[in-house]
Amino acid sequence: MIDWLPGILLITGMAGLAALLLLTARRRFPPETDAIVQHINKVLPQTQCAQCGYPGCLPYAEAVAAGAAINLCPPGGDETVTVLAALLGREPERLSDPAIPVVAVIREADCIGCTLCLPACPVDAIIGSAQTMHTVMASECTGCELCLDPCPVDCIDLVAAPATAPVPAFPDFEMNCINCGFCETACPRDLQPHQLFHERERSAALDQLDLSACIECYKCDRVCPSELPLTLTFKAARIRGEQQRLAEAVSQRYQGRFEAHQQRLASATSKVRKRPSSDDKSALLAKLGGDA
Repeated sequence: MIDWLPGILLITGMAGLAALLLLTARRRFPPETDAIVQHINKVLPQTQCAQCGYPGCLPYAEAVAAGAAINLCPPGGDETVTVLAALLGREPERLSDPAIPVVAVIREADCIGCTLCLPACPVDAIIGSAQTMHTVMASECTGCELCLDPCPVDCIDLVAAPATAPVPAFPDFEMNCINCGFCETACPRDLQPHQLFHERERSAALDQLDLSACIECYKCDRVCPSELPLTLTFKAARIRGEQQRLAEAVSQRYQGRFEAHQQRLASATSKVRKRPSSDDKSALLAKLGGDA
């Protein structure tokens, strides 16, 4: 038995070292599933509205990665469904319940300052305190409707959100680029219009090709033998890119407000003193030597 002890200790040490290495690798290199969930979550609008049937965007992303339907996000709309379908290699599906963008508005004259709507708002878009009038910051409201049910006096209404600029469509064209290079020679900014045209759907590629340097001089259109609407295509691509960056910034802001909201609720819950039960009181009396 003593002769086996060094071998047993060696095997145990090797097993422990292997477990430690696996744990370190998992932390440094997340599993592929986790990476997919993060990609899906990044596509979602981060309104945390629960209209998809899940408590937030991240739980829905986890469900989608596990096989749930990709058409359950009304705030994301058909565009989000299309992106998710391309990301996951699925067929695009029609949005199950298209939603009209709305924001909440409190009828301040009817508000009683009960504060029940404050913890319900996932992005802390409601301003107010006990016994004071509340109001909603329209710029931060996601229209999730979660504040409606807690309000005991029904003083919260939903109104149409300010209209946003429509996503411009690319102009129609009959022939495709033949890569003749005439447009590249004609460009006064030394850009590659034919490459910009091929990458018109990919914002990251357009940034690398320096689309922002285009001065819309129409010289590339004039020399194009296929008569492609190059400049109009670049205009549409630039606007679409700006709208995409704005949407991503708004999504990140919502995500940050949601995380801050969750931390505030957790902090508030931890500070609430638990009321002692009868068993607690009996145990305390017994410890002090009294009668329960």
